[in-house]
Amino acid sequence: MLQRFFTGVLLFFFITIAACAALRAQGPPPPQIATQEQLTVRVVFEDDTPVPADIRVELLSTYGSGVDSRVTDTSGTVHFTELTPSSYKVRISGSGIVTTESGPIELTNSGPNVTQFFQVKRTAFTTDLSSLAPIDASIPPEARKEFDKATEKMAQKNWTEAKTHFDRAIAIYPKYALAHSNLGLVYVNLKDGEKAVASFRTAAQLDDSLQQANLYLGQFYYDNKDYKQAEPYLLHASSATPRNPQILTALANTQLKNGESEQALANAQKVHSLPDHKKFASAHLIAAQVLSDRGENRRAQEEYRQFLQEDPDSPIAGRVKDVLSKLDTGSR
Repeated sequence: MLQRFFTGVLLFFFITIAACAALRAQGPPPPQIATQEQLTVRVVFEDDTPVPADIRVELLSTYGSGVDSRVTDTSGTVHFTELTPSSYKVRISGSGIVTTESGPIELTNSGPNVTQFFQVKRTAFTTDLSSLAPIDASIPPEARKEFDKATEKMAQKNWTEAKTHFDRAIAIYPKYALAHSNLGLVYVNLKDGEKAVASFRTAAQLDDSLQQANLYLGQFYYDNKDYKQAEPYLLHASSATPRNPQILTALANTQLKNGESEQALANAQKVHSLPDHKKFASAHLIAAQVLSDRGENRRAQEEYRQFLQEDPDSPIAGRVKDVLSKLDTGSR
């Protein structure tokens, strides 16, 4: 049986620290990545008229891996829902327009609902079609139609009908990785954790760059203390969003649990250089544990002090101070 199902949070990691006996019994508050962001994309031509329906809008990580894919309605609009706060970009393509890729879209401190407008150019009659980017030509049109119907139902939160259309898309094209991944999210909302895991695993096997699948599976295996299985998914997730402090902190702690102290230290120390790093002060405790285990007590002390500066009101601040005091006494 699954110990806990994903319910609207992609990552909810409890960082346990073992710098001393007292600290091993406690842990700092869990960092989490909420899945409450919605991105609305409106696509217009240069004269500000909306593009027609069925123009494809692909949501990508900043490194180009696929996150989601939808088609415009009659107003040139698509909605991407339940997104992890991060940085994204979109690629817009279809009949009669020049394929266009956006710059970074920040969904970090922008609020739960963000609307972005993009202008695209009409394709001239003399355009060489070979210059346009192909659109997953291996996916049969019938499967793509079912996928698009399913994503429309997802936007309406009609999970049962979304499942039906994803099932049909997969039956037509079993290697449809994004359909498997989105079906996993449908199962999450239908409260069927076992099928969600199975769908996300299939998606990740077909395309290990799918961020949604990597985040879910990384969290699931972490929550069940299966750190060996959690690590590869968190590695893929971190590779797609290398400046995401939540994922880096979780990855560092996973590597610590797996006995990979050097990797854990490197990733924990990366967190401090990122924006909003103070929200993840627990990364300093991971670094302190590795340094303390190596006998580098002065550097460990620096990490403990940094933690107390960044999170002075932490429920374990008192215990951290006790450990720091003992290290101070021992170094005299």
